[in-house]
Amino acid sequence: MSEPRELHSTVICTQEGKILFVRKEAPEWSLPGGKLEPGEQPLEAARRELREETSLTLRNARHLGHHAYAMEEHYLYRMPVERSEVPRASGEIVECRWFTPVELVHVTVKPTNLDLLKRAGQIC
Repeated sequence: MSEPRELHSTVICTQEGKILFVRKEAPEWSLPGGKLEPGEQPLEAARRELREETSLTLRNARHLGHHAYAMEEHYLYRMPVERSEVPRASGEIVECRWFTPVELVHVTVKPTNLDLLKRAGQIC
């Protein structure tokens, strides 16, 4: 019997051609998001995780789909962020940073997040 996949809600936040990433203590960057809590709906999880990690409020988010990998599943959303909104690291997150798609080749990004960005047409 196989292990059940972890369920995640992940948010691609965009602003002026850049994508928001967050980082915990490790050097690996990831898109904001995280595991669904028991009984939580994917949109609720996206809202909670985005607020917990970046202090941003989820609004005008577009659901981009549901993607399954070997060990996890992602409910993927995209949200434009106004220039006046400034993400702030909070909780377990030590840093928030905007990257252009070109800059992503110079940092370590969680592989599933790169695949999600490709599926969403954000990077090639």
